[in-house]
Amino acid sequence: MRSKLVIPLKLKLFLPVMIIVITVVVITTLWFVNRSIHSFNDRIISTLELEVQTLKQMFERERILKLEKVQTNLKVARIQFFSKPLVVTDRTMTVEVENQRSNMRHEAVLPVWKHGGKELFGSVEFVDFMEGIVGGSVTVFQRIDSGFVRVSTNIRKSDGQRAVATYIPNNSPVAETVLEGRSYFGRAVVVDKWYTTGYDPILIDNEVSGLLYVGDMEKDMSELKRILNNLTIGKSGYPFVFDKYGTLLIHPSREGEQWGDSLFLSNVLNTTDGTLTFLQDGHSKTAAYSYFEPFELYVAASVFNDIENRELVKNAVSGALMVAVIAIIFLLIFIYRFTTERLYNYLNALERSEAKLATTEEALQQSEKLAHMGQISAGIAHELNNPLGVITMYSGIILDELPADSPVRDDIRMIVEQADRCKNIVGGLLNFARKNKVNAREVDIVKFLSQTLSGVVIPENIRTAIHTDIKDTIVMLDIEQMTQVFTNLEKNAVEAMPEGGELNIQIIGTDREVEVIIADTGTGISEENMGKLFTPFFTTKKVGEGTGLGLPLVYGIVKMHKGRINVISNTDPSKGATGTRFCITLPRII
Repeated sequence: MRSKLVIPLKLKLFLPVMIIVITVVVITTLWFVNRSIHSFNDRIISTLELEVQTLKQMFERERILKLEKVQTNLKVARIQFFSKPLVVTDRTMTVEVENQRSNMRHEAVLPVWKHGGKELFGSVEFVDFMEGIVGGSVTVFQRIDSGFVRVSTNIRKSDGQRAVATYIPNNSPVAETVLEGRSYFGRAVVVDKWYTTGYDPILIDNEVSGLLYVGDMEKDMSELKRILNNLTIGKSGYPFVFDKYGTLLIHPSREGEQWGDSLFLSNVLNTTDGTLTFLQDGHSKTAAYSYFEPFELYVAASVFNDIENRELVKNAVSGALMVAVIAIIFLLIFIYRFTTERLYNYLNALERSEAKLATTEEALQQSEKLAHMGQISAGIAHELNNPLGVITMYSGIILDELPADSPVRDDIRMIVEQADRCKNIVGGLLNFARKNKVNAREVDIVKFLSQTLSGVVIPENIRTAIHTDIKDTIVMLDIEQMTQVFTNLEKNAVEAMPEGGELNIQIIGTDREVEVIIADTGTGISEENMGKLFTPFFTTKKVGEGTGLGLPLVYGIVKMHKGRINVISNTDPSKGATGTRFCITLPRII
């Protein structure tokens, strides 16, 4: 005869504790590794943000250098321009000029200027000569009534033609500055592009008769491109630049391409700076970006997370596993030596006692709250019922006797409506305070719920359905009271879906009880309101649309039927479909 295997008591106690210890240590180890990775990723983000700020400072230095270069170039251009005589002849010419802002055209009369003995209008000799010296754009303007028109320029329009006969209007910052006899330096639109510019007034007989201009295109970033393409960040990172349309202006491998889809870009382009993590070629990638307003572009830096933290993850996992194994061994030895059946039983008993106490306390608090509110409600209703009846009766009489055109008729009608509303509230208080007996009888729960649903006004944009697979549909309940319960919940579900949705009723059950689930696809109930649902007078509806007695009445009727009610709700679309589920469990026989 084979002997029965006897497991020592300490081993019986040790096995579940061992599993708990191992689980806790493993979870702690995973948490530590995860926190290490998160901490490293946070450092990556900080590094990228610092890198972006450094790049912005580089762009700012480039902008300042451009401005200094323009100031120097303007001095050189002025010396060269006035090294030859400028003559204003007696002849005039009529020219069709174009506003560089609005593209509107009109005719203007210009005196013919000669520079070095040659007519200046349309001439390219001086501007092209200066372009070879300063390496930027150069223009000579003459003043007209509308502003300053280009008569000699190497600036080109979008069609490639020189922008001769285009003019700067008088209301531009450039024109306003030079008309005061001062030079202008700064950003300005030249035809259709942004330039770092310098404008110097040309004085004839002490009057501003023209302008001398030099400029450098802001987004001519050849030097910046060379510097950025040679920069690396960490093991896998690099800087890049893109404009407000998402076009990559500077990038080590994708220059000229579009960065991301439209939704992706909309999230970036609606902000001035930030960080984001996304997938590229199957790898997790983090990028930091910031808007550089003077050049109207975004400066960014990015790295591949898994490449950067690969070594860290390897070291963190191996180190954490070693510590975890040592910790598990020491803890298990300690627990095995000192665990006793008494301690095990004590902890189990304590856990059961605390759970039972918490449940009992919650139920007792709710019962005491409802009982107390019932007593108060009965007293309030009794005291208010008679005076409200008098107010309702006499206000109705006054309204009937008033002429149709009486100026106070609307005020009296308001008194009647509000008095009727008060009577409805009092009626609700009486229903809540009244402790009815349960007049239970056998009911087909499927047909019963179908009848309650048909009694509720359902908008066209809400679909309803009743689902069940139970064979025995007979339940004992009080028809009048449970009609209030289900009608109230169905109305609440409809009101929770003002934009439309689905109202589904599911019936499931066993031999002893039946569960009815009323589910909607509305906006859900916030967590802060979940604990107040069955509190009398609590309502989220607007003033005048609810008394806050509906759900407490539902709770009381379900409890009188020895049933249970549970609520599950979700308001966060990221966690799944939003909506609320009221689950009512009723015994088949009370």
